[in-house]
Amino acid sequence: MRVILEAQHAVGHPQPRGVGHYAIQIIQTLLSRRTFDYGLAYFDCNGEAGNRKRAEKYFGSFHVPFYECNELDYRVASRDDARYGIKTYNEWTGSEGEIYHFMSPVCVPVNLDGKMIVTIHDLSWCSNPGVLSEHETDLFKTGRRRIEQVRPVIITDSDSSRNEILKYMDKIRPEQVKKVYLSYDEKNMFPEKNAGPFNEESRYLFFVGAFERKKNIACLIKAYDIVAAKDKELKLVIAGKPTWDDTSEIYDAVNTSPYRNRIVMPGYISAEQKRKLYSNALCFVFPSICEGFGIPVLEAMACGCPVITADNTSLPEVGGDAAIYVDAHSIEQLAFRMEQVITLESLRRDMVARGFIQVKKFSWDRTAAQVENIYRNVSSK
Repeated sequence: MRVILEAQHAVGHPQPRGVGHYAIQIIQTLLSRRTFDYGLAYFDCNGEAGNRKRAEKYFGSFHVPFYECNELDYRVASRDDARYGIKTYNEWTGSEGEIYHFMSPVCVPVNLDGKMIVTIHDLSWCSNPGVLSEHETDLFKTGRRRIEQVRPVIITDSDSSRNEILKYMDKIRPEQVKKVYLSYDEKNMFPEKNAGPFNEESRYLFFVGAFERKKNIACLIKAYDIVAAKDKELKLVIAGKPTWDDTSEIYDAVNTSPYRNRIVMPGYISAEQKRKLYSNALCFVFPSICEGFGIPVLEAMACGCPVITADNTSLPEVGGDAAIYVDAHSIEQLAFRMEQVITLESLRRDMVARGFIQVKKFSWDRTAAQVENIYRNVSSK
């Protein structure tokens, strides 16, 4: 059976985040299993974006065919139904498959010769209006409208996201929505103590993620201010970079912090840098307002780092009994828990031990096996 994997989100950006990391990991795992006859499809109008180079980097060793569309810009296809619908997705990309798996609702076609599966990570823009930029929200609205028109099988990351989909997409039936948990980069995320610029002599809290409203970074900074007033050496490391969102609230919180000289913002970091920062932090703090899954929670645990995260959406599903949970909107509660974790070594040790147990429940191979079962079921109908 020929399965075409949409690789746009894996190859479309030189610094992948979120959906990009998911797409890279799941595609690599599926290709390594060699269960089906796979091919990859993506857009790169006139070859200007360099997507082919990234496709070779991530997937070249698997020796599967690449189907690159050079006639149509991905951004146009994401928005313009009339232009995108002139041809089938098969014709645009030159691909032929029985199953097509799209890794995001963005740029899903309504004109496809084959059976469609779409991954929807969450509908946070519906459940929490305003957490995404207007630009991103418009893209997801277009994607939702197309999905409700085509009504494909949907894969989603958690029970929380599945409930959102059934609540906000009333044309989708419950049997169409399949929950498949994600995992973390098991090859690169492991404990690496006393490495890099922030070793055990440097006491710091750590956050990594896109600079977007739903990550609640300004709240984290304000909670840090409360704790930093009592701990004269404690630093806060915030890794990541801005997206389309308005990030003024984040930088205002940094600039008005009395302890801004102890807030370190290294920007986008590599997997190696991330591993070192997780491994040597006193705690990873992830007070997100909503998440479809929350891979950083597992990454931190795999690196032996205690985790404080929010008690909403999918995060308790991912963190299990290994994390400490807080109300994402309570600065005082977050500060209290941060202080508790950094001052109680026995608590940190217990959280680390529980974290190592929790991450064993997740693997990309297990995820890929469940996805392949969905391919089989879709193909048989």
